[in-house]
Amino acid sequence: MHATDSRGHSPAFLQPQNGSSHRSSGYVPGKVVPLRPPPPPKSQASAKLTSIRQEARATFAFSTEEQQAQRESQKQKRHKNTFICFAITSFSFFIALAVILGISSKYAPDENCPDQNPRLRNWDPGQDSAEQVVIKEGDMFRLTSDATVNSVVIQDGGLLVFGDDKDGSRNITLRTRYILIKDGGALHIGAEKCRYKSKATIALYGKSDEGESMPIFGKKFIGVEAGGTLEIHGAQKVSWTLLARTLPSSGLTFGSHAFEKDFSRGLNVRIIDQDTAKILESARFDTHEYHNESRRLQEFLRVQDPGRIVAIAVGDSAAKSLLQGTIQMIQDRLGSKLIQGLGYRQAWALVGVIDGGSTSCNESVRNYENHSSGGKALAQREFYTVDGQKFAVTAYSEWIEGVSLSGFRVEVVDGVKLHLLDDVSSWKPGDQIVVASTDYSMYQAEEFTLLPCPECNRFQVKVKEAPQFLHMGEITDGVDMRAEVGILTRNVVIRGEMEDSCYAGNQCQFFDYDTFGGHVMIRKNFTSVHLSYVELKHMGQQQLGRYPVHFHLCGDVDYKGGYRHATFVDGLSIHHSFSRCITVHGTNGLLIKDTIGFDTLGHCFFLEDGVEQRNTLFHNLGLLTKPGTLLPTDRNNSMCTTMRDRVFGNYVPVPATDCMAVSTFWIAHPNNNLISNAAAGSQDAGIWYLFHKEPTGESSGLQLLAKPELTPLGIFYNNRVHSNFKAGLFIDKGVKTTNASSADPREYLCLDNSARFADNGIGLTFARTFPIRGFQIYDGPIHLTRCTFKKYVPTPDRYTSAIGFLMKNPWQITPRNNISLVKFGPHVSLNVFFGKPGPWFEDCELDGDKNSIFHDIDGSVTGYKDAYVGRIDNYLIRHPSCVNITKWNAVVCSGNYAQVYVQTWSTQNLTMTITRDEYPSYPMVLRGINQKAAFPQYQPVLMLEKGYTIHWNGPAPRTAFLYLINFNKNDWIRVGLCYPSNTSFQVTFGFLQRHNGSLSRMEEYEPVHSLEELQRKQSERKFYFDSNTGLLFLYLKAKSHRDGHSYCSSQGCERVKIQAATDSKDISNCMARAYPQYARKPSALKRMPSMLTRLCQDCGTRQVVFTSDPHKSYLPVQFQSPSKAETQRGDLTIISVNGTDFTIQNAGVLLLIVDACSVPFRLMEKKIFSPADVSRMEEYLRTGIPRRSIVLLSTRGEIKHLNISDSLVPLGLAKPAHLYNKGSTVFLGFSGNFKPSWAKLFTSPAGQGLGLLEQFLPLQLDEYGCPRASVVRRRDLELFMQTARAH
Repeated sequence: MHATDSRGHSPAFLQPQNGSSHRSSGYVPGKVVPLRPPPPPKSQASAKLTSIRQEARATFAFSTEEQQAQRESQKQKRHKNTFICFAITSFSFFIALAVILGISSKYAPDENCPDQNPRLRNWDPGQDSAEQVVIKEGDMFRLTSDATVNSVVIQDGGLLVFGDDKDGSRNITLRTRYILIKDGGALHIGAEKCRYKSKATIALYGKSDEGESMPIFGKKFIGVEAGGTLEIHGAQKVSWTLLARTLPSSGLTFGSHAFEKDFSRGLNVRIIDQDTAKILESARFDTHEYHNESRRLQEFLRVQDPGRIVAIAVGDSAAKSLLQGTIQMIQDRLGSKLIQGLGYRQAWALVGVIDGGSTSCNESVRNYENHSSGGKALAQREFYTVDGQKFAVTAYSEWIEGVSLSGFRVEVVDGVKLHLLDDVSSWKPGDQIVVASTDYSMYQAEEFTLLPCPECNRFQVKVKEAPQFLHMGEITDGVDMRAEVGILTRNVVIRGEMEDSCYAGNQCQFFDYDTFGGHVMIRKNFTSVHLSYVELKHMGQQQLGRYPVHFHLCGDVDYKGGYRHATFVDGLSIHHSFSRCITVHGTNGLLIKDTIGFDTLGHCFFLEDGVEQRNTLFHNLGLLTKPGTLLPTDRNNSMCTTMRDRVFGNYVPVPATDCMAVSTFWIAHPNNNLISNAAAGSQDAGIWYLFHKEPTGESSGLQLLAKPELTPLGIFYNNRVHSNFKAGLFIDKGVKTTNASSADPREYLCLDNSARFADNGIGLTFARTFPIRGFQIYDGPIHLTRCTFKKYVPTPDRYTSAIGFLMKNPWQITPRNNISLVKFGPHVSLNVFFGKPGPWFEDCELDGDKNSIFHDIDGSVTGYKDAYVGRIDNYLIRHPSCVNITKWNAVVCSGNYAQVYVQTWSTQNLTMTITRDEYPSYPMVLRGINQKAAFPQYQPVLMLEKGYTIHWNGPAPRTAFLYLINFNKNDWIRVGLCYPSNTSFQVTFGFLQRHNGSLSRMEEYEPVHSLEELQRKQSERKFYFDSNTGLLFLYLKAKSHRDGHSYCSSQGCERVKIQAATDSKDISNCMARAYPQYARKPSALKRMPSMLTRLCQDCGTRQVVFTSDPHKSYLPVQFQSPSKAETQRGDLTIISVNGTDFTIQNAGVLLLIVDACSVPFRLMEKKIFSPADVSRMEEYLRTGIPRRSIVLLSTRGEIKHLNISDSLVPLGLAKPAHLYNKGSTVFLGFSGNFKPSWAKLFTSPAGQGLGLLEQFLPLQLDEYGCPRASVVRRRDLELFMQTARAH
């Protein structure tokens, strides 16, 4: 039992540890006091019975006989009264029952529905934009009609509930500048167990430069303070799904057709495929001037196959030389009745079907008078494709003021049908949906309006608009390329009212539209907040803290915070908004589920300060994430360089390294869970994990139990990313956590480009020339294994490679990055590409560009086992036996490699040149990162056990640090640093502890008198200064072991500090004096391996299909359909099912019947029909195929009359197909009561083949009628429940 408060209401939650003692009155989720009818009034009979019993109890003693007689008399009366009482009671019971049932059926409230609380009073404040409403203790209001007020404050136990109807007939809009809920106040629209059925809208109005601004919340908001309750629950809908069939541009597989031309004299003709709406032939016949043209038209029509659609339109004039034989052909084959009397310059148009008769013909004629035709001769007919798409063919001809016009249109009509993966019967006509881009450009996402579609099944919808772009709905090469489809419409809406254009100080230099929308902010110690199936439109402001949904410093919002019912947002639609989607700021344990963020500015799903943990993002979709202005990482190029009010001095931000990181999912701490989300289009990145060095923003100063970079990653499972400009997944060290200063003039919270890894999956960019990389390497260490790359083919203006590197990389790449067991498909032209000067790569001269490298462990990339792959012009890593691969711009070498991290102090704009003694003619010039700061940093990759010299383009640094990075114990190099000849040195060694900056085991270096002595004592702390050349020589030799992937040793980072004392300000470049004195002959310390002679048999992924529904089983099916020439050459016709090949060698039809309910697959029957037996196949297709079967059909050779069209309709086609004179025919169908989206027919013209076709067919679907042998394991739901238990 719940405890009750003084008002007798059950509290919704246990007392939060961080919560307020205030509790909202009235409705409590799941508990509304029900109305019950009052007990029936006592009848006269029952009153009399009571009186008799009282008299009996008051009776005194009588004689024995009298008592006996009285007892008999009373007994008879009792029997009589008992009968009367029973009758009256029964009658009363049935009357009461009837009353109760009547009330229940008409008036009885649902105790789960907040608007049916009997204590509520109807409230109709009317339209008064000046009224400041305060709903306080004792006020329990039910809003029943539209209202406009200035503001609404709900406090001290006040309650506001939106009224609803059982049939959902209400439409209530509340307009207000703001709503503030606090101190026990509550706002309810529906409930989890009683979802709002009607239409409810909260419209937040007001401009940024008018009205008062409330403390903390600002303007145009819904705010929840301590003790406030916000419960909004709209009608449930499937939030988003995937296309199950490709949606072509225009809605037709081969596109729409539109043609118009003036004075195109004669008869203009189009032949259209009746099955696909494809334009097969376009021709013009000048039957006005030439008889031969008339004969040519006659022959042209004679050879057309029956069933073809023909459209004809007169241009200028067509009658003068039109022969009777041609007229007869048009009458016979197209059913025309108007062609016979066609006159000079008459406008005539016809749409008909070859051999379809007059009933299939639609035609129109207009006379020519005074240079006009008195209207348009317009002919139109509607048809269906074999996929069920309705389309219209239109032909027209007319004269307008002396100008002859004729034209054609082939286009969809009455909407375009979409085939979807999930049951979307909850989507209704009039709803708005968005289909994600599946191209490199996120701007190919499109919005559509749903139309009524009585013929659609529950996996289909029809949209009003014709798509402008192609949207993939297939699994291609085993990769799920299906576009996301989200529904934007909800019956509960929170929206900002907007102006027509940008105004005042709303960053109008970047936006030409109003960006001052509404916002929802929830603050710490709220009582209860749950939002589900709410539409938020025109929300957010280009101001910090003003987001569509913002949990602001709420702390723990699950059981750890004392909330028995953990806080969540579920099924939200946030679209056309102006600052993020959902911001989780200083908040832990929040669930964000099934939410769409579409067409928004700045990071969409945003975890802000680097302290947010245990939040779960499950099955959310973000797309069209555009740049915003709030943070450097939100900004694009122009915003980055223009907004300089928070940098130091005259510093000009560098967009590539300071900004340009806007991401759909910005995850600022690894201890969060991402499960089954989709990032389907962002200006920069899809998912970006970053690790703050310390908490930022309003969380600055908080102490975390562990550094984020040392915290294990939360659950990351089944997330999909595509159509992002930079990359799919970034893992980055963090953002700058110090304010701008002279030492580092960059803006607070700009990118801190210290460590980043990127996995560029599908859809990396939208620029036509942007280089595509399947897997992008940066920093590290990373290990790529068991991956398969397919179809990375360059174009003349675009480099495309399976493996690549971050372009314009100013930092470093570790040689510990390694690749193994990878496989490259036949259509991969460049396994690796290191970039070349030109567009996008620019001069390719930044430090990271030059030092790009990785380790090919098993030779699966290069063919050389245990080899390193670097840039072709990097002589720091070379030896004479290295192999150049020019088209990759790469060199393959054997050896052992590490890095030296060089940091100098007080040396702005200092360039470092490093030269290997074996290749003095090929120095590497390094610009360093943070070049304009006071401590430039350089990190070259070096071959171990070699000598190097370091030079400067200015005065030598007075203080320099050399760190041994990725050195194993006893690894060494020798370095010589250039200084003026009069320099004195103090050189020290120590172990730096990175976590606290402390030094340990300090040692002093001592000078020796010659290089030979130094070489003999290289294990000791010695240095030698050659004053003649100006080179300070010392050995960098690791003393301690390095564990795992650590950059430094287990004892700390081994560091050498050089302090130089000199009064010289000369440039310290000793190259001319150092060489040839210290030059050495190049040599290989590790023998170059021989090239592998066989391809790796065990390389590549072991998983055949990667989809966003991994709990489903997909059957890979391939058809190899050769052309006539290939058939004559001996190429086989093959149907491959799950890797098993079934072939046909002679002309005929190969038919496979596969059980749709068996995994991996079960072949039920294989049949081959020769051309002579084809007539028997129709009967087999109609009666011989068992239910729940997949039908796979492929022809070989040209079969003139494949009379199976009608039989394919029950197997999945929308209508009988034209199968005459085809080169090849391939069909996939299903025998059962369901027409799956994957049922398809492919045909090719005579003599041509279809090449290689690949399809992935889902198995064991419920729609097939498969018996359920066991419960399907849903790993995503298991992980989701795991996070819920953890909360």
